[in-house]
Amino acid sequence: MIADTDTYPGYVFVRDAQAELDVTLDARLTPDQARVIAGNLEREGKHTVAAEGLRRAADEAERKA
Repeated sequence: MIADTDTYPGYVFVRDAQAELDVTLDARLTPDQARVIAGNLEREGKHTVAAEGLRRAADEAERKA
């Protein structure tokens, strides 16, 4: 599960997502990027909880915009 997400107007900030996204750096994603990654995680059949969290964060970031 992604350890930490924050939402800001128009973007999602992801920290500590090496296991799910195979990235060691923090990532700043647009809501659309977050949804694409969530879809990829689900299609691969892994990290479905993280995928749902990314979708919720994307929705929240859009509401804040």
